[in-house]
Amino acid sequence: MNPRNILIFLRYFVPLAGFILLVTVFYADSHRDAERSHLEADELLNVRLGAGALDRRLLIIVRDLRIVAAGSALKRFTEDGDALEINRIAEDFLGFSGARSGYSQLRLLDLTGQEIVRIDHDGKQARIADRAQLKNKADRYYFRDSIGLPPGAIYLSPLDLNIENGRVETPYNPTLRIATPLADSQGKTRALLVLNYRASEMIGYVADVTTQAADHLMIVNQEGYFLHAPNPADEWGFMFDKPELSLPHRFPASWATIQKTEQGQFSDSAGLWTVATAYSARGRQDKADQENWSMAQEQAWKVVAHVPPEAVPGMFAGWNATFFAIEALLLGLAAAVAAYMAGSTRQKREAETRFRIYFERAMVGMSINDANKRWIVVNPALCQILGYSAEELLGKSWTELTHPDDLPASLAAFDDIVRGEVDGFEIEKRYLRADGATIAARVAAQAIRKPDGRVDSILTIVEDISARVAAEKAVRASEERLRRLGDNLPDSYLYQCCTGPDGHLQFTYLSSGVEPIHGLTPEEIMAHPERLFADVDPAHLPGLLQAIADSERQQTDFVSELRLRKPDGQWRWLQIRSRPRRSPSGKTEWDGVATDVTARRENETLLDLQSRRAHALLELPWQRKQMDEPHFLRHVIASIAQITDSAGGFIYFVGDDCTDLALAACWPATDGADNWQCRMSEAGQWADAIRLRQPILIDDYPAEERDRRRPNDLGLSRLASVPVYGENGIQLLACLIDKPEPYSLQDIETIQLIASDAWRIASQQRAEQALRIAMQVVNASPVICFRWQATGGWPVVFVSDNVTNWGYTVADLIAGNPAFADMVHPDDLSRVVEEVTRYTAEGRTDYIQEYRLLTGDGRVIWISDRTQVLRNASGGAEFYDGVLTDITERHTQTEELTTTLAAQRQLNKRLEEAHNQLLQSEKMASIGQLAAGIAHELNNPIGFVHSNLGTLESYLRDLMEIIDAYDKGLADDTDLAAQRTAIARLREERDFAYVRGDIIQLLSESKDGLSRVRKIVQDLKTFSHVSEQEWQWTDLHQGLDSTLNIVWNELKYKCQVVKEYGDIPKIHCLISQLNQVFMNLLVNAGHAIETRGTITIRTRRQGDDAVCIEISDTGKGIAPEHLSRIFEPFFTTKPVGKGTGLGLSLSYGIIDKHHGRIEVDSQLGVGSTFRIILPINQKNSPPETSR
Repeated sequence: MNPRNILIFLRYFVPLAGFILLVTVFYADSHRDAERSHLEADELLNVRLGAGALDRRLLIIVRDLRIVAAGSALKRFTEDGDALEINRIAEDFLGFSGARSGYSQLRLLDLTGQEIVRIDHDGKQARIADRAQLKNKADRYYFRDSIGLPPGAIYLSPLDLNIENGRVETPYNPTLRIATPLADSQGKTRALLVLNYRASEMIGYVADVTTQAADHLMIVNQEGYFLHAPNPADEWGFMFDKPELSLPHRFPASWATIQKTEQGQFSDSAGLWTVATAYSARGRQDKADQENWSMAQEQAWKVVAHVPPEAVPGMFAGWNATFFAIEALLLGLAAAVAAYMAGSTRQKREAETRFRIYFERAMVGMSINDANKRWIVVNPALCQILGYSAEELLGKSWTELTHPDDLPASLAAFDDIVRGEVDGFEIEKRYLRADGATIAARVAAQAIRKPDGRVDSILTIVEDISARVAAEKAVRASEERLRRLGDNLPDSYLYQCCTGPDGHLQFTYLSSGVEPIHGLTPEEIMAHPERLFADVDPAHLPGLLQAIADSERQQTDFVSELRLRKPDGQWRWLQIRSRPRRSPSGKTEWDGVATDVTARRENETLLDLQSRRAHALLELPWQRKQMDEPHFLRHVIASIAQITDSAGGFIYFVGDDCTDLALAACWPATDGADNWQCRMSEAGQWADAIRLRQPILIDDYPAEERDRRRPNDLGLSRLASVPVYGENGIQLLACLIDKPEPYSLQDIETIQLIASDAWRIASQQRAEQALRIAMQVVNASPVICFRWQATGGWPVVFVSDNVTNWGYTVADLIAGNPAFADMVHPDDLSRVVEEVTRYTAEGRTDYIQEYRLLTGDGRVIWISDRTQVLRNASGGAEFYDGVLTDITERHTQTEELTTTLAAQRQLNKRLEEAHNQLLQSEKMASIGQLAAGIAHELNNPIGFVHSNLGTLESYLRDLMEIIDAYDKGLADDTDLAAQRTAIARLREERDFAYVRGDIIQLLSESKDGLSRVRKIVQDLKTFSHVSEQEWQWTDLHQGLDSTLNIVWNELKYKCQVVKEYGDIPKIHCLISQLNQVFMNLLVNAGHAIETRGTITIRTRRQGDDAVCIEISDTGKGIAPEHLSRIFEPFFTTKPVGKGTGLGLSLSYGIIDKHHGRIEVDSQLGVGSTFRIILPINQKNSPPETSR
């Protein structure tokens, strides 16, 4: 081979071989990048699946909490606090827990943390906790953190292990607690709803969706502790105070980056880390949830995948001998190609010529640009597109003709090529033509690089897409107009649908108005069209499906009105109109509009209802005249039942105190129901309207309640019960049963309207009947009913017919002949006028007068005038209504009674004086019986006083001698020593030292004796005082002591007196009379003791308003046959001369006068006890005077 050929060969072979080697290196690098990218993508997918699983579970938990919180029984409980709702709440909770086994506990707590209801679920079965098992959770952190949140806010606790009895529950039970405060309609928090979620289900779900990364994927909390790890032994370190079981401890540098990374990947010396964050706030469903979420306890969990360095792909990872054999083969092939290319140089030159022809004649613009963005070569098509000649373009750069708004994006793409990040790009941009017009173009650019990698030139293809862009813009504008039209249709939405491969409808377009009507977004319906039919009333669904099939088969317009239930439970009416058409594929497509016609249907229904109501109301007065009351009420309940489409109904009479019920009417009539009645306590839930005093609706009447006290043969599954009020409260209970559809507020209004009017008509009939009877009674009685007009002379407006008994006629009196003022006796007229005028001016509504009246036949009679004043709106008197009763006979009897009463009072006064004299005589008799003892009591102290006075006289004579001696010594001072000796001798002879001490003792003893005499005399004077004594507050202990002092001589020789005084207050009494009672009882006690015994005096408080005094003795007792007579006057068991027989009788009268009572207990041979019970305050009697 000659050298030239070798040179040509090398010129092709060397670049090819270099290219192959570069490709090999590039492939190795790409292979490594691909393997790493695949690994990174897998890792990202796994952690995103894990975080998404957490988010979805949190969303479900929040939705479940809101479902439970929206329960009707729970709302009624928080509104009214009705304890009857607690059982219903428990049943609702039990049903929910049975359907959602993922919750270990459902709890309702009051504001103190006390459990009201708790449902426990062991994973197999749910049960209601007994009342005795309910606990107080006020000390738990989740209660303290959530009870203060605004009503409706969501609280989510940290994820930790459940603790029972102070220890971590085993096997481990990861638990998440979610709570929300419940409020009444006023926004005041009433309770707290708490759900305990088994988080092991959520963690297990994460493990299920990330099985490919099970050996290196973990979930950590905000502190980096493992909640889920490849090695279970690493989990829950924070529950056991083990910081070594955490990412911050094992990989501190990596953890710092993980904390800052919400979602993404990074590599460090520890390997490849992939992170995704799950926030508890993602459980929020809408804007309201976002506002109500308690951000203070936001939880963030990291789902982390960790690949160690040795598991990350390297440069030549996976290469083997096969790859190197292929490399050698490629180099051999390059040699062959180089040889071939050397022989093909001429053909290439020809190809370049052909390329130039294609370049010049291309239908799209083509150009070559240099690295400075200037055109080097342009083809005619580009010149035509831009409106410039080739010479003009070659002097410009493409940046000059690019639209200013698109220039930044074009420069950014160009810079990426210059930096070597990419070799080409495609972009849509706008150019400015030479004529000023703007065109849209699609630009594709490819870089041609120099051997050193720098850009040599850039090949650009420019396609004019202005027509396509204009068409797309027109389509978008049309679609926008259609969208605005659909979105702005009131209570309507537009739709497009067709039949799918499975024969079911598929929606291709839905305007946004679908969401307010169905509660579903257009995207949700298009993804699951069957959900649209799930809310249709089951009664309307077959007709809807048949109408769709008929429209498809006959290609006729589709029109239907149906009822559907919104997510909030409301029923709405929807009118659907559409027109079918065949598509080229043979499918039927419908373009239509659906409109919410609920308002129209409701107006039509309301208009029909009002018409039927009006007809029923207009018939009621006529029907009442044709029927008796039972048949009238049966007609009423039948009319109401027919208007409301109910299967039956009944009306009860309600007793005045709402405790008794009696069946008034039943429709349809049932045997044995005519006399049916029951107590309110026996009635079932159908009578709750009376208990609650408001209408009630029950759409699913409890089966266990259906046999509780109701009329025979009436089925009961759905009920509307309404109380009917009259002037005296609830008068009737009207009930309807078994309407095919749930009862509504309109049904309640219908019952109230017709039943209330029926009761008004029935009551009016009763009143008219009662008035007729009353008038018959009045006309048959001596009582005259009247109405006078409140003007001068009091003209008669009405008077009962029996006024003829007084010689007048009704017609004459109404005609003013005579006027009422002329009928009043002249001597009484001025007083009557003055009293009526005064009573009227004072604003009184009624008054009573007595005066004389002149009858038409010339008699004078006394009458009692009972009048009521009827006033107008301004308060002025308009009429006087009343009754006149002839009281002449009573007045005469009253005068006679007054005379008799005056005589009786005089007699009573004499009797009282005689009683007082008798009482004083008994006192004096008692004192007479005690005179000897009293005299003895006085004689003893007087005797020793008299003796002391004699001794004192002797002492005074001796003292006088000593004083005289002193006086003599003072007068003669000549021999003082002798005088002193004489005085000292005299003092010794007279025993001066003894006399000096004894004289003081004599005076003291005498003073004591005189005090004793004075005390006895004072007590005797007090006891026997006959002057006037007023009622006063007195200490009974002083009275007892004073009396005991008087009678002491009678008792002291054979009686021991024991005083057991209690703590008693002073009482309002006549103490002198009570002392008489005490003396009688003490003397009797002393007489009952024959030899030796004990008298015990006890006092104590008797309740709050009385005191008790007991005098007991150990005497011989009273024979049973005498006990009933001991209080009779003059009865005595004592020998003659020992008593008068008046003591106990007078004592009984005195105690009775004090509004007290005296009791006696006695046993022969044991003794007697007299018990006196007296009120502390004489409330029912004014202070009196005793003479």
